[in-house]
Amino acid sequence: MSQAAEKRLNPNKRDWESFVARQVAEQTAPSSYPLQRKLDFTPFEGALDRLEAGTLERLQTLTQRATIAELQALMQAGQLTSEELTLFYLWRIRRYNDQLRAYLELNPEALEEARARDQERQQGQVRGLLHGIPIALKDNISTRGPLHTTAGAAVLAQHIADQDAFIVQKLRAAGVVILGKNNLSEWANFMTSQSVNGYSTLGGHTRNPYGPFDVGGSSSGTAVAVAANLAVAGIGTETSGSLVYPAAQNSLFTLKPTLGLVSRDRIIPITAAQDTAGPMTKKASDLAVLMSVLTGYDPGDPQTQVAQGFTFPAVPPSPPAALRVGWVQHIQRRGDQEALEQVAQALQSLGAEVVPVPFPEGSIEMMPVLHAGMRRDLAHYLKTTGAAIRGLQDVIEYNRQHPEAMRYGQDLLEASLNHPLSDAEYEALVQKNRQQGRERLLELMQAHRVDVLLAISNSLSLLTSTSGFPVVNFPAGYRESGEPVGASLVGRPLQDPLLIGLAQAAAERLGIHRPPILQ
Repeated sequence: MSQAAEKRLNPNKRDWESFVARQVAEQTAPSSYPLQRKLDFTPFEGALDRLEAGTLERLQTLTQRATIAELQALMQAGQLTSEELTLFYLWRIRRYNDQLRAYLELNPEALEEARARDQERQQGQVRGLLHGIPIALKDNISTRGPLHTTAGAAVLAQHIADQDAFIVQKLRAAGVVILGKNNLSEWANFMTSQSVNGYSTLGGHTRNPYGPFDVGGSSSGTAVAVAANLAVAGIGTETSGSLVYPAAQNSLFTLKPTLGLVSRDRIIPITAAQDTAGPMTKKASDLAVLMSVLTGYDPGDPQTQVAQGFTFPAVPPSPPAALRVGWVQHIQRRGDQEALEQVAQALQSLGAEVVPVPFPEGSIEMMPVLHAGMRRDLAHYLKTTGAAIRGLQDVIEYNRQHPEAMRYGQDLLEASLNHPLSDAEYEALVQKNRQQGRERLLELMQAHRVDVLLAISNSLSLLTSTSGFPVVNFPAGYRESGEPVGASLVGRPLQDPLLIGLAQAAAERLGIHRPPILQ
């Protein structure tokens, strides 16, 4: 494990200002991408050409403020169709994706799916709150053909999985329209210690729609697609901070769920010990809607036994009147303290008691788990989905033969291939980390008698990722430059609905969110 890799994956060991400065310099520098996948608008060109200016203007205003439930109500009332909504988002993707690079591929069947959902509605067949809602998927979540699943890597450019991931099956059954697959930090930011957030060989550098700011990783394309209103919502993934950090950097809501609420089936892994998918949205209430569909037991993923008998409410609960919030006394960058002070005041105005708590110091050996997990779990994914390659050795050899496919190197992949941890040692370390992460968080909560923790962005990701505890991130403000700042709430396992409800109430009380202005 290199020092650079450890600092990149442990947010508390970074010189954050230097880290961000390098990220921004790389993300915004003029670059060419010889292997970039171009978006194909051919299936939609006729419909896009017929799109009226008045419809565009109406939907521009509507979609920035409307929740999923409100869009659903308009469709049910006959004032909006899924086809109109889908076409609107395809228009915005065509207009803005070249500058933002949020999407790797479009679903050529998106309009057909939308029309089918409209027809079902006309026949009185509404599948639920997601019926006809256009969403985006991070491109490490498997989809059936014709869509590819690539993790942004050239070696998987032609990979089409054998079937939809379990959560994609649930989303389709609920009536969503899949717009396409999003760019990401290649291999979910576990390819090289020198990686740049939001960069992949197939997608290039994802750009922050708010300006020359770090876009965050690895669910960066999904975050940008949602923040820039190129989708109603999106599904990203996290191993350690990969939902929370890009959400914070793009002024979004996200939930890193309790480990096991959401199936990891057919999601390109780093390690099953920590990986999870989660929603990214412009509104807190939309997190609950998506989680009511994503949550569920998958017989193919034993970890999801946690979800058996657990019904995720589609409407987030109001926070209880008497709530103690532990404000973790730790900041990463200039402007963090001021943002958290505003959040603390908002929580207090809601009736919560906010008390300072110390940052939970201590070391956890996460990197060996990531290395060993990548070696083992990636091979399993490739075999399960019928990929043309077998494992890390094939990935590494391909990149060596095609240097343009590894702009920033591949030292983390190489270290994973050669990592000495045995399967038994891996399992033992996973359990040790999980216990240590849980004990640190629970001891902090119990010692200070607090119900949830408030922290800046992804500052507690090492503990929440190893423990499997849930995290909600929400917009907390903006630096003087206009760069978004995110605040996170951490709770005990299965407190996910409570966290969403509290984030919603706090965000409404703050009233500071503003969408990016795109030229």
